[in-house]
Amino acid sequence: MYTIAEVAQKFHVSKNTLRYYESVNLLPSIQRDDNGIRHYSEADLEAVNRVVHMRRLGASVKEALWFDQEMSQANPDYDEGIAFLRQLDATLDQKIAEIAQQKNF
Repeated sequence: MYTIAEVAQKFHVSKNTLRYYESVNLLPSIQRDDNGIRHYSEADLEAVNRVVHMRRLGASVKEALWFDQEMSQANPDYDEGIAFLRQLDATLDQKIAEIAQQKNF
């Protein structure tokens, strides 16, 4: 089990960010002890990893939530999920090109 501080440090995000992700249901219900202190399991770390990477790829919170919900359905639409990931990839490539262009000025 990991504390919120350990998880925040591991993924280079703030504790407030983790709390926010939990409040908008991007993270599963994190177990708490009798004092209300969060304890993250290995499965929780996988969820945090997925969310943090989606956000770093440029997905909005709403998009990350949609993707997570779509892929966790009994019959997920993988084609739609792949199309979304390709869109993120293309947007990221465009940003990289823009930054490279700016660097050359």
